[in-house]
Amino acid sequence: MDNIIGDFYTGYEGEGEIQFIHVLNNGNQNIIRIWDGYFDDIMEKIEPESSGWTGLAYYYNLAEGWYDESPWKIPNLLETLQQIRETKDAKFRFQCSEKILDEICNLLNNAIDTDNCVYIARE
Repeated sequence: MDNIIGDFYTGYEGEGEIQFIHVLNNGNQNIIRIWDGYFDDIMEKIEPESSGWTGLAYYYNLAEGWYDESPWKIPNLLETLQQIRETKDAKFRFQCSEKILDEICNLLNNAIDTDNCVYIARE
């Protein structure tokens, strides 16, 4: 059963949608639906490492991962959580981006705590 735990896409129908999908042990899914403009706002705040792009930012900036295959399994949830958390004090273009950031962090934390997978889907 799909459980929409955050809907930040309604009102943007017809535009790009990103979904974070936490797959639970029982097969149910917790989903956050995000307008891709909000997602871009968050991802653009991640800075490259001295060696270049890493983690989720690598796939985002090279338009790989969920751009090629959807849904796409996030390979390293802890690294992804750390990267996204680093944007916490950023100045976002959209007021809603900070709330979405918190929701994504909560979803990733829950998945890490329960040893579950998280996928990103591009709709």
